[in-house]
Amino acid sequence: MGETQLLADLVQSCRLLAHHQKNLNVLDMLHDLEEDFIQKAKDIESGKRRADHEQPRRDGDRSRAASALYFS
Repeated sequence: MGETQLLADLVQSCRLLAHHQKNLNVLDMLHDLEEDFIQKAKDIESGKRRADHEQPRRDGDRSRAASALYFS
């Protein structure tokens, strides 16, 4: 199970517990946990997207760029 899926499951659990909770202090705590889990999941996803965009270029791309600099 991926980390983001685990966080999504934790968010769902917080929502279910909050739905049945009568104690306002516990309800507030569950809401805060839910928000934390959502933010962590967003951070993980944005990190994955950023890593996908920052993959190193292929060697062919580097050699073409080097040739362009040499001949210009």
